[in-house]
Amino acid sequence: MGIEAFKKAYQFSFDDVVTMEPKLRYRAIQKGDINLVDAYSTDSELRQYKLKVLDDDQHVFFPPYQGAPLLRQETLTEFPEIETSLNKLAGQITDDEMREMNYEVNVKEKDAFQVAKAYLKKKKLLQ
Repeated sequence: MGIEAFKKAYQFSFDDVVTMEPKLRYRAIQKGDINLVDAYSTDSELRQYKLKVLDDDQHVFFPPYQGAPLLRQETLTEFPEIETSLNKLAGQITDDEMREMNYEVNVKEKDAFQVAKAYLKKKKLLQ
């Protein structure tokens, strides 16, 4: 993995490679200081800065990403209905939907609870 694997898989080279903190890379691309970043397909900044997501069809950087809920066994023991509720979400949230929800929270500063609630209502998973 990494830049050398990218060059080999895609027969593409770069004159200069710069590493930086995730939040800084989006500012740098917005300012035109850099041309390409690695990103999660659900990052709100992709929508915020109108960036094009390129498909890594060679799986050079990461295998396909699937988010999953994690919780303590004690929580599941105390509230067993959580498992059924969470399982209803399996395979439901697309990258576009997650990116939009992240945008609503991170950029528009909407309450995460309200954004999630609206999504669940839209999908008829909550009344």
